Amino acid sequence: MQKTNISFQYLHRDDGNYKTYGEIIFANREGLSLEEAEKNLRKKLIDSEFFYPSNNGIPFFQEHKNSLYFADWYEFQEFSKTTAEPTDSRDLKIFLSQFKE
Repeated sequence: MQKTNISFQYLHRDDGNYKTYGEIIFANREGLSLEEAEKNLRKKLIDSEFFYPSNNGIPFFQEHKNSLYFADWYEFQEFSKTTAEPTDSRDLKIFLSQFKE
């Protein structure tokens, strides 16, 4: 039986409210539920919502880098199940255990 992978969805919102969306797909070998993953992550986020991508091995969006309204925080959106192949070599549990503000 194949375990379902987990999609980590996030966005960058600059001070002009322009948004760029991102997604990373992790293998979920431990079978963490979406609720467990979200609970674990939210306690590590700034105000339960924000994080710095560079602290967590998350690709940096270049679209807004030269904007006058650039903000370097990203926002967590949600975890969801997917059958798509992982796009990151880390397992979800490892990603969560290494996550920093």
